[in-house]
Order: sequence, then structure tokens, then C-alpha cells
Amino acid sequence: MAQLFEFDDEQLASKIEKLDLRESNELDVSKLGDFASSDGVGSRLAKSYEVPIDLPYQAGKRKKKVTDFQPIKVLGKGSYGKVILVKDKISGKLYAQKQLRKASMIVNAKNYERTLTERTILERVRHPNVVKLFYALQDFDKLYLILEYLEGGELFHHLSQERILSEKIACFYVAEIILALRHLHLHTGVIYRDLKPENCMLNRRGHLVLTDFGLSKVSTESSSLFGTAQYIAPEVIQGERYDSQCDWWSLGAVTFDLLTGSPPFTGNNNKKIMDKILTQKVRYPFYLSQDAKDLLIKLLNKNPLKRLNCDTEFDQKVRSHRFFRYINWQHVIDQNDAEQPPPIVPVVTNPELAENFDEEFTSMKITPPSSPIEHSLLKEIEEESRSTSTSSYIAIKKPTADNQFEESVYFNNFSYTNEEYLVDLKDHD
Repeated sequence: MAQLFEFDDEQLASKIEKLDLRESNELDVSKLGDFASSDGVGSRLAKSYEVPIDLPYQAGKRKKKVTDFQPIKVLGKGSYGKVILVKDKISGKLYAQKQLRKASMIVNAKNYERTLTERTILERVRHPNVVKLFYALQDFDKLYLILEYLEGGELFHHLSQERILSEKIACFYVAEIILALRHLHLHTGVIYRDLKPENCMLNRRGHLVLTDFGLSKVSTESSSLFGTAQYIAPEVIQGERYDSQCDWWSLGAVTFDLLTGSPPFTGNNNKKIMDKILTQKVRYPFYLSQDAKDLLIKLLNKNPLKRLNCDTEFDQKVRSHRFFRYINWQHVIDQNDAEQPPPIVPVVTNPELAENFDEEFTSMKITPPSSPIEHSLLKEIEEESRSTSTSSYIAIKKPTADNQFEESVYFNNFSYTNEEYLVDLKDHD
């Protein structure tokens, strides 16, 4: 039976809120000092505040720490770092934890800019086809994004198993990509810039979710060259000013990939691929239907002004296009699985097994956390960054015994908690 402490003293409430009850179900009343008497109850306790002692820590809103999450498996690895499947030690919920080393961001400021961009965008976006960010955390060594765990894995994983998708299956996922991109463009002013099958994940129900916003741009225009070669729009390659139309070219390239098993232009290196994008015509396989070919021709128009704009022309030219004749758009928007079930429902026997992720990653050993960065190591990193690229060097304070390279230095605005999503999680338990 729960034992309750009741009080109305603000100072006492503050003291209790600072206690960490995660490791024990008992409250050490001695820590309350003069506010509690020796009998463990205290003469100044009143009935305006309750702390259930036998439940997981609930007093106040203690900030989450990296150590609150137990690592289970590696889900992916790239130039940015690793993505780890982790479990919340308190709630038991599973998350995908994206890890990024601070040292790499000292050497190259752009790495931090991209990480902060991703955190900022995901903080603002609320859409079922965009990955949810629950926490942004840090320790002395790394930054962490605690993201929605998408148990279905990459769409690329399912595509590699099927080789190609039928138009009936592909149109469902193309529709969900369109809905996600339209939301990013029209409601948050974001150009995605990195649409590719690897960044399209499936949740447990089989719905598509966009991930990885490190290359995205919070702007209506840009001129930077970003993206993955096979899916980059011509105007981006040419270094021209471009807008969200570049994402619709990428959609055409991804749709082509889903229907044929490869993007429209391939080559031995990125330069050859981009040269082909600029100079060659798309060759459409004979087995594509006229409807699929018509949609692809409109999306893969090298002139962005003549390219199909799914933002402004959605109702007139997209929603009614015959390529989407297999779906009911409103059911897809509402994610009404009873009326419009996702065509691929991932097999998940145990979420902790990460069955829909590449065994190359899930079989990796999880490395233990690094020890705190020493002054000598940080000095070495600083000197290397100055000699390598003065313009990208991040000036930070050296760690002290108090800050240990955490919140009080360059990364002090990174940490974040998404209360809205956490409330939604609790409501659906």
C-alpha cells in the first residue's frame, strides 16, 4: 500500500522534489532536515501535497539523464555516430537514441549546426509521418536525441527484400511522403533536402515516417549543395537558388526507386551521377504503367518552375492523379487502418530484438560510455581544429570539475524535453 507524505510547505516540497527516488521505493526522511521529525512523518506536514513513495519517481519534474536509459542494441551507424535502441529504466518504454560526439563538433562547427537544426526542427514539427523527438540530452562526451523507436525499420530494408514494389503498394507510401513533405513546407518552412529510402522508416503499424533532419533547412530558399547524389535535384547541383521544389524532384527519384529497384541515375561516383542528372534524360522501363510514368515525368522535370508542385497543386493535380487510384486520400490522412490498411505490416515478435534492422548493426557490441574528457585531450582537439580549419573552429570554455564539458559550455541550449509527446504516451498506456 502506498505511503503518502502530505504537506503545504513550499520549502519542504522543494526538498522532496530534489530527491531521486528512482533507485528506491523508500523516502529517506532524514534528508529533509528540520522539516521532518524523528518519527518519519513530521509535525509540519499538511494535506496539500502528496508523494506516493512506492511508485517510480514522480515527485516534481526531474530532468532526464542519459543514465536513465539502458542500451539494448545498435540500430544503425553512420558518419554522424550511432543510433541505439534504449529502454527507459523507469517506464520501460523503448526509444531510438541518436548519439553524436561533441569532439567532432569542436573540430567542425557544421556538424553541430546540423545537429542543432535537427533538434530545432523536430521540436517544432507535429505530424504522424515525421519522427517524434522526446528528449535532447547530453553528457561530457556526446549529444543525444531520444527519438521515436520505429520498429518496422527502413523502407529500404523491405525494398531490398522485395526488389521492387507494385504500384498498388508504392502509391500508399508515396502518398504518406507527400503528406509529410507538405507539412514541412507549408507549416514549418522546412526544406527536407535528404529524401531517400534509407530515411523512410516504418512504424509498427506499417506507416511511413520521415527521419534524419540533419541536412534540412529552415528557410524558403537556399543555395547550398546538400543531399544524397542519386536523389539531388538539378538546381541544387548547379548551385542555383532553390526552394522546396527540390524535394519534389527527390520524391520522383524515390518513387522511381520503389517501382524499379534503383534510382533514375546511377554511376561509379557522385560526380558521374550528378553529371547524368544534369545532362541525361530519364529512361523509363517498359513495365511501368502509363499512370506511373506520367507522375514520374511531372516530378522529374529538370526545370523546377515546370515541375509538379505537390504543395500548391495538391488538390488539382496530385490528389486526383490516377497513380493514386488505389487509395482513399482521407483514410491515408487520418491513418484509418480499418479502411486503408498499410500494405506492409512489419513482423515484430519482440520489439527489443529489432528484427527489421540490419543484422550488420544489431550484432554489434555496444561500447561503454567514455570517461570524462581530460584537459589535455580537449587541448589537443582545440589545437587540431585550429590547424585544420580556423573558420569552423568552435570557441568553448575548457571543462572544469564542475561543468565536465556539459551544460555550461558551448552546448548549453541543446537539452530539451517534449512534454506534449510524453503526455500522449501516458494517455495511450
